[in-house]
Parts: sequence; structure tokens; C-alpha cells
Amino acid sequence: MDRIAAMTAFVRVVEAGTFTKAADTLGLPNATVTRLIQSLEEDLKIRLLHRTTRSVTVTAEGATYYERVVRLLAELADIESSAKQSVASPSGSVRIETAAGLAALVIVPALDEFYRRYPQVQVELGATNRQADLVAEGIDCAIRVGEVTDQFLVARRVGEFRFTTVATPQFLAAHGTPANPQDLYTLPTIGLSSSRAGKPLPFRFRQGEERLELSLAHRLVVNDTNAYLAAGIAGLGIIQAPTYGVEPVLAEGGLVTLFDDWTVDHIPVNVIYPPNRYLSAKVRVFIDWVVELFEGHQFLRRPRPVR
Repeated sequence: MDRIAAMTAFVRVVEAGTFTKAADTLGLPNATVTRLIQSLEEDLKIRLLHRTTRSVTVTAEGATYYERVVRLLAELADIESSAKQSVASPSGSVRIETAAGLAALVIVPALDEFYRRYPQVQVELGATNRQADLVAEGIDCAIRVGEVTDQFLVARRVGEFRFTTVATPQFLAAHGTPANPQDLYTLPTIGLSSSRAGKPLPFRFRQGEERLELSLAHRLVVNDTNAYLAAGIAGLGIIQAPTYGVEPVLAEGGLVTLFDDWTVDHIPVNVIYPPNRYLSAKVRVFIDWVVELFEGHQFLRRPRPVR
């Protein structure tokens, strides 16, 4: 039995929750993963996992073994990575997950610079509006918008979303220009639904101590930022969109801003990754590059502290 392979398979089964998911993330047949776990249990002479037809749960002995094995594998990966980095640059495949809008408008256009720095790193980019299970799906890190509520994940703040309420000049000529946010109740608007809530996000405004949160009856609701921006640019209604996505069209006059005397709270953007998985050199350089990318973006960087 390959003890390291068996330990790795055991850790992945615990984290993924099923043999099938663990086998998929390891790139191994299900039978191989099963055989490795069985051999490990036979060698240790303890039961590590409870198996049923629908799920896998860890035993008390297995939970203790898992905690120690995770640390051991992380230390081993650290040793190997340090040795490799002394003679070679980062290499290999990095699995990333982020929202479709960020992928299309921010990450992908800048990847050429990343590849110039790290030509031996390959990026597998999942552009999706669902929030994937990083551990179960073998994803190295994700770029997520909003507060991170999962305490299991490590989060590194990289920037923030600013929002702008906009419409096309043609739309305003046809429907009139609203004087204040409450006028939105009488005008066609476009809604963006959250993958978690499954319902349109409210339009939010702030002016001094006054705060408004408007739940509107939208004429169109979409669940993708790219489609949301496209609907606004097409003149279908008023949108409250990430500033980074509409600024080029604003500069060309294709959209105009509304309610300039009101502001919208910013939303944090974080890079997240599982704490028990060693942060290899290839993942570390990608995260550092994302931090630099956001820092250099006028509408995504974190505000600098006032001295």
C-alpha cells in the first residue's frame, strides 16, 4: 500500500463526503479510492469511516486521525514545494472559481500578463454564479463577492464592488428621468438575482443618515451580471450595476448616471481557499496576482486609508 496515497484519499473522502466526489477530485477510479481506504483501515486495525448507501461519515477515531494526517500532508507538501522552488518556477494547473461577470470583464482580459510572468502555470477557470463547494470539488481558490460567512474557509480581502445606478439616454427620453430613488417604483427596472437568495437584490441608497432599500417589481430579472449589464445597455430599464462593468459605456455616453447625490454601500471582494489544503506556490502566485490586479483597478481597489 502507498501510505501517502491512502492518507490523501482518506482526507479527500472526509472533506468531499462521498467516495465518488473524492475519486473525481483525485482523478482516480472509485474502486481505487475504496481499496486505498480499506487497506489503510486494515493496516491501522481501526474503522475510519462509517459507510451507508447514501453517505460517508467519519468515526471518532477517524476524526482524530484526520486532524493529524492533514497536518502531516501539509508539512510534506511544504517540504516538496520548497525543494522544487529552489530550482524551478511555479508550474502546474490551478483551479479557480469566480462569478461570470468578474471572469469576463476583469480576470480573463488580464490573464495574458499572468501567463507572461508564470508561463508554466495553467488556469482552469470556472465562471459561474453558483457558489461551488471548494473542498468537495477540488477547487484551489475562489474570488467571491460579499461577506464570507463560512468560518471553515480562509478569506483574503482583495478589493470591493462599487455600484452605480444608470440608464440609457434613450430610455430616459422615453420614460422620464427620476428625481429621487422612490421614483423607481413607477419606472421599468431590471433586477439581478442572487445565487444564494434566489430573488432579486434590492436597490440600495444612502444619503447621510438616511438609508433606502427598495424591493422593486422589475420588468426583467436575470441571474448573471453579463446579462444584467446587457439589459441595461439595451435600454430595457434602470439598473444598479457594478461600476467597473458600466464605466466604459458611461465614458462613451451610452449610459448616464442617476441620483448622483446618493451613494451605495460598497461590497467586499475576497479570495477564499480551504485552510487544510496546503497553499502551493502556483496557487499563492495566482492569489498575489489577483491582489495586484484589483489594487490597480480604479473601481475595484480597496480605499486607501486617510493619513
